[in-house]
Amino acid sequence: MKITKFIIPGFLVWSIQLMFSDLLAIDTVRPDFCVILVLYWSIMHGRMVGTVTGFLMGLIIDLSGTGIFFGVSPLVYSITGYLGGNLNGAYIKMNPFYFSLSWVTILLLQFFIYCGVQYQSLWILDQKLFFGKWFGTSIYTLAFVGILQFIYPFNRIE
Repeated sequence: MKITKFIIPGFLVWSIQLMFSDLLAIDTVRPDFCVILVLYWSIMHGRMVGTVTGFLMGLIIDLSGTGIFFGVSPLVYSITGYLGGNLNGAYIKMNPFYFSLSWVTILLLQFFIYCGVQYQSLWILDQKLFFGKWFGTSIYTLAFVGILQFIYPFNRIE
């Protein structure tokens, strides 16, 4: 496994995240392109690679100054990489509906943990607004994953 398979796409997606996430922001809801890459890597290479690349990608994101709470991004991306790694090779074993439901659930859980830390004051003050932020962030990123599924679907990952 060549390290350049991770460095070049990771750098490109991180650059796209830095340049375009503010342009695509709707109020405070932004898409997260890096988690999509971590999910692809984890489904492609398994739990160990998914967890390590998720941690490193989250650390790079936190060190670049885009994270408000230091350490949340590595935690959340590591969880996503680990859970997504369980789907490595599962497309041929599972019903495609359950496979899709699995990665959607992984992303929803990832955004719930992230929003739980990011918007913890909203949880206390206005839970309806908290769930709106969580749902908005999740759906916005899931829309990009859905578009990407037409270009390079998870079932073509080998």
